[in-house]
Amino acid sequence: MPKRREGPARSKASGFYYFDQRIGFGEDKKRVRFSLKTRDPEKARWLWEQEYRKRWSEYYGIESPMKPSRISFRDLADEFIDYERTVKKVKEWETMKNRLRIIHEFWGDITLDEIGKDKLIGLDEHLRSLPVSEEKRGRSEATINHYFGLLKTCFNYAVRKKHLPENPVSEVRPYTVDEKRREYSLEELERILDAAERVENECGEGAKAQKYIRRLILLLLYTGMRVGEVINLKWENVGKDRITLKRTETKQRKEKVIPLTDGVRKILEELKDQGRRDGYVLPLGKRGKEVDLTESFRKIRKYSGIRDFIFHNLRHTASTIMVSEALGKGVGLADVMKILGHSRVETTMRYLHADFGRMKIAMEVLERKARKKD
Repeated sequence: MPKRREGPARSKASGFYYFDQRIGFGEDKKRVRFSLKTRDPEKARWLWEQEYRKRWSEYYGIESPMKPSRISFRDLADEFIDYERTVKKVKEWETMKNRLRIIHEFWGDITLDEIGKDKLIGLDEHLRSLPVSEEKRGRSEATINHYFGLLKTCFNYAVRKKHLPENPVSEVRPYTVDEKRREYSLEELERILDAAERVENECGEGAKAQKYIRRLILLLLYTGMRVGEVINLKWENVGKDRITLKRTETKQRKEKVIPLTDGVRKILEELKDQGRRDGYVLPLGKRGKEVDLTESFRKIRKYSGIRDFIFHNLRHTASTIMVSEALGKGVGLADVMKILGHSRVETTMRYLHADFGRMKIAMEVLERKARKKD
């Protein structure tokens, strides 16, 4: 094998690494140049090593030293779950484990190098045909997106561990799903709260989630938190003037700070009087299993007449109010992003909706400014 060169080159314009080597000797020498399709220097070096050996092996007419990955998908899934369970809540990594098990049962005992486009298409079709219940057959497009999102994360882990040169799921485009998220009007919020109060009044002594459903809804609306964050909120997260969620307690894995308002303080004081010894703000019973909100959810839809009611829309409503009403009144975009736990400005700005009254004010400001130029 000839003397090695320095390694992959990097494009200053795009930041991508590429392979650029002279292969062969004498008159047969030729320049081989192509993109490695990565900006990661470690991954680029690994790809360059493989390509360098492959190209020279082909030149000498011998078998390429590049060996396919003999790691099985099952072994990767087990390794990945062991890695994720150190930072995920029980329900999260158990869901991941169950979904990877379903994928493994369909694919069988295959190695990572066998996973290509045909396997991914087959998995998509298989998930569509799986029975969900006696009445329903096939996973929804939104659920299939979650399966492929999990696979993408799993294979990214495999690339970092150098089990794979690249992620086979990286080119898979997710389905476009209408999530039907919207903000509620003030009249709808009143109906939702009335319905939640009725649910609380009708529940029996042994009820758990139904007994605190109105206060759960108010906390979601007043703080903009996710329903899982409120359900798993502990008193240790509540300070004198703020709620602080640790990195491991948020979806984005970043610390979140929510200032306490009078309305939130009042709810917390009520709950403290009824608190349990388990340390959770909402005394909903054991936390090893998911808190069941199904019955409360069904009754709120029935009593309020809002057939598309979902808890996440309360966060959507809170986000819309903060972005549309608070910005420009001494509140900056970074402040709202910190409360909502958003990493990207684009995510927060989705909640900024046009309002005719504000549009008219903007036009009047423009007119006054323009007249001064006349």
